[in-house]
Amino acid sequence: MNSNKIFNRINISWWIDNAILAAVYFIICALVLKLPQSVLGAPLFPSAGIAVGALLARGRSRFWGVFLGAALNSLLIVKAPIFFAIIAGAIPAIGALVSTTLILFFNHKNYFLGYVKHFVLFTLAITFGGTLIQALLGTLNVLWAGLIPSSIYFNVVWSWWVGDAVGVLVFAPLTLVWWNKQSRIKFNNKLNHKFNSKFNYTELLFVSIGLVFVNYFVLIESKPIEYLLLPPLLWSAFRLGEKITTLFVTSITMVAAISTAYKIGVFYKVSEDNNSLLLLQLFMGVISITTITVLSLVAENNRAAEELQEQVILKSQLYDRLDLVNKNLENIIDERTSELVAANREISFLNQQLTVENFRMSSELAVTRKLQEMILPRTKELNSIKELDIVGFMEPADEVGGDYYDVLQQDGRIKIGIGDVTGHGLESGVITIMVQTAIRALLINGETDPIKFLSTVNRTIYKNIQRMDSDKNLSLILMDYHENILHLSGQHESVIVVRADGKIEIIDTDSLGFPIGLTDEITEFIFEVKIQLNLGDVVVLYTDGITEAENQNKKQYGIERLIKVTSEAYQQTVEQIREIVIADVREFIGSNKVYDDITFVVIKRKI
Repeated sequence: MNSNKIFNRINISWWIDNAILAAVYFIICALVLKLPQSVLGAPLFPSAGIAVGALLARGRSRFWGVFLGAALNSLLIVKAPIFFAIIAGAIPAIGALVSTTLILFFNHKNYFLGYVKHFVLFTLAITFGGTLIQALLGTLNVLWAGLIPSSIYFNVVWSWWVGDAVGVLVFAPLTLVWWNKQSRIKFNNKLNHKFNSKFNYTELLFVSIGLVFVNYFVLIESKPIEYLLLPPLLWSAFRLGEKITTLFVTSITMVAAISTAYKIGVFYKVSEDNNSLLLLQLFMGVISITTITVLSLVAENNRAAEELQEQVILKSQLYDRLDLVNKNLENIIDERTSELVAANREISFLNQQLTVENFRMSSELAVTRKLQEMILPRTKELNSIKELDIVGFMEPADEVGGDYYDVLQQDGRIKIGIGDVTGHGLESGVITIMVQTAIRALLINGETDPIKFLSTVNRTIYKNIQRMDSDKNLSLILMDYHENILHLSGQHESVIVVRADGKIEIIDTDSLGFPIGLTDEITEFIFEVKIQLNLGDVVVLYTDGITEAENQNKKQYGIERLIKVTSEAYQQTVEQIREIVIADVREFIGSNKVYDDITFVVIKRKI
């Protein structure tokens, strides 16, 4: 039932995205064709950029929208025969797929505005990838249809290629920024915060006035000062963010293209004198590449500044956070009072040694790591579980880790959890302690509904993260074992199940939840699956510190190797399985540095 709901929701989203993309592609093509057509061709083709940006923002499966929009344009607007219309629809879809595939291959992510390197690779991929293919195949199609003579084939290819490349440079960043589903929540929060002050609205007004002023002299007075548009655009890149800046770039290039089509402005005069649109296309390319490069550079600098600011803030807030953690632990974990007393003695000893600033920070990190170790499940607790054999392993990459796992019992029900906070270090470690505290409190209070349970944990962590002024979040799955059934909810790494007969099952958790602490309400994203456990069945939980561990050749350990090693050892005891897997991971890593926390949990039904 839950799987059907997830499928239906994804299926509806796919149809809606493709319908929107087809409509936008068709409308933009129709509008371009309504402009006065120059014998020199169109200086840019916006639909090519919208196609690439949409596939990056919403997924490559949306290429059907590109195909449909382009085919309808050829059939209804250009009045081409249906056979050539289908080919005309397939060519931009193939070009957009090639461009986005190359971008994802080189950058390993869809969002190319965060790093200058990613934007450079994006530019190379679209220039010498999809747009070149579109130009070659598209010109061949119109030649085949008898619309152009073969003698001008390469001239048309050149014009088509440049127009598509400029269109992607201008419109792909705009489409990606405004339609990217993965970064929408985080980006909008930052944008709203940025525009809360009157000062930034004033900057927006002055940048807009500056752009209008220069455009007036370029387009109305035909003054060759078009590159004076760069200063206000660069100011926008530094101060006004990605959405506003990409909107400015697109608006300026479209104004230049439309004015040239209507035979006004400095670009029309140059194109008339030289019988070429090259100056206009060069202007569009320079404006777009320069502004987006600066935008990416600003994003890199902002990340570095935020990381530095976090360190300064952590220094001043450390004692408050430790007090909060200590109070929560003292109120909830009664059975560990004696251990907390011992920890307080150690904390007092460490505090006496804080004579210099560097040593103070080191001691506080040691305290937090000690608290993390104290709340891990003890061997005697795990051995007291009658139905299951459970063992765990946790090794942080730094002094304090960002991984979490726990096993709790309450009123005959067993609660198992594993998660991974973004990053590692002090702030991530504090969040793992908060998560453990929230889960134990809800369990003691008798909450059994998995959706309400995970939703409440999320709200608790979200409020604390907001108070900390942090951008951390975490993946988290929670499992309840009762009467031979494992109830699983939440989003984390895939769960590996090795049946007693050796069969392997992989449970993908991506659609079962949402990152914890990213937003205050995630109830509608939480779903549950049930796993029937038979005698001898083994369940393996892990964090990406294992699968993404690298050897000296930069090769990752990977889930395939983890499945192979586990399936070869599943008939052993859980302790032996754990030792075999961890030994294999260490052998794979060798002398290479461990960059992430490693957590591993093995569960086997024994009665």
